[in-house]
Amino acid sequence: MGIISWIKAVWSKLFKKEIEERFNADILLSSEMENYIDKFYRITSGHPDWEDVEDDIESINFAGFIDDVTAGLVTLDAKIKMPDTPRGKLLQESADYVLQVLHDKVSEALGNAGLMFKPNGKNVDYVEPGNFAPTDVDSNGNILGCVFQDQKKVGNYYYTRLEWHRFENIGDIRLYRITNYAYKSTGTMGIGKPCSLSEVPDWAYLEEDIVLQNVKKPLFSYFKNPAPNRLDRTSPLGVPIWHNCLKELKDLDVAWGRKSGEVQDSKHITFLPESVIRYADMHNIKLPRWVRGMQMGGGDGENQIHEHVSTLLTADRIADINSILAMISMKCGFSQGFFVLDEKTGMMTATQVEADDQETIRTIKNIRDALQSCLEDLFYALNVFADRYTTLPAEDWDSLINEATFDFGNILYNYAEDKASWYQYVNQGYVPAYIYFSNFEGMAEDEAKKMVAEAQAEQKKKGGLFDEE
Repeated sequence: MGIISWIKAVWSKLFKKEIEERFNADILLSSEMENYIDKFYRITSGHPDWEDVEDDIESINFAGFIDDVTAGLVTLDAKIKMPDTPRGKLLQESADYVLQVLHDKVSEALGNAGLMFKPNGKNVDYVEPGNFAPTDVDSNGNILGCVFQDQKKVGNYYYTRLEWHRFENIGDIRLYRITNYAYKSTGTMGIGKPCSLSEVPDWAYLEEDIVLQNVKKPLFSYFKNPAPNRLDRTSPLGVPIWHNCLKELKDLDVAWGRKSGEVQDSKHITFLPESVIRYADMHNIKLPRWVRGMQMGGGDGENQIHEHVSTLLTADRIADINSILAMISMKCGFSQGFFVLDEKTGMMTATQVEADDQETIRTIKNIRDALQSCLEDLFYALNVFADRYTTLPAEDWDSLINEATFDFGNILYNYAEDKASWYQYVNQGYVPAYIYFSNFEGMAEDEAKKMVAEAQAEQKKKGGLFDEE
């Protein structure tokens, strides 16, 4: 089933009705936001609404390129270091697990209405928009309650699991509750009838109902583009980083399609009368491949031959495309000209971030802050799960998170410049040579030290500056 069909199947009226009746909960997901989620998926899959193959308008999926480039800057050299304690080591395993796919997940989140990170008792699930429905939010729009759905096929049956997270107040006590319901059906359009969780091996270990005390945050974390959702101001969900330049993305696809069409039409063709073509065929005369026949009627011989010379507006097209890219750059929160079409290579690229690119730097920092907050909430949830499902002694959460470090690479970093600078430091005697070799020549520190020591010993044997000193 395609992703679009999947969304339409999952978020059907029947599915919503089941959540509302089973959980007696209001779903904070409007039909308008559902339509936008569907639209976002189409755009990043390369099939936007404006696609028209017959009119030579096909998507180059620049939105996906924006997602990947932004995610690359956000997660550049990302590192997470948890405290060196029994619980910290357990959380470090989860941190390493998430880091393996962090770039991909950030790209997915920035190209849609965010992404949910949710512990599953073994590792972490990544739940895309369309597969979760908020049921409660605070005044800041933070999601406090949510229903997640999971679907699997076992044998001839389709199984759907609804997992509802929420806070409940029992008198003066604030509890956190997780409820699981499973259903099975013979098709994918309906949710089916209730069944046991044990019918699906992957769900057999799950509890049907969990009630926890002293939980301060939801046991899931939501990452989204830190920009206001002006498409649906009532929704707690986010919007893609390119949500404000949908028109420009369409214009870019149109401009690129027109440019490609001109190139395709630029093939040299000479049109000759059909009588000439027939004569050549009858006498086995091989004509050049760029010759075509055309019935032109009477007239003098000079008018019987026509040359097709296509007009290429490449320079004008590139200027137009770069104008569109400049607008996309600004509307996505980057410095003007961050995205550019290189006239020499014909490739669209993202330029290197310079020190004066304050718009780009600010945008990346804001997204990094949102990502770190999301990851901290994820580790909080993992820590709560560890309290329940492991025998490791509990540790103070505030101490754990305060001692944890989240590091991101410098987006202004230039390897060649850095290497040259360190080489100068060595020549000027500011740093030992082995540091340069270990950092920039791929040598182990012990190996580099040994090599430098041998070189210095050899220099002393030959005499020179060292002996003179």
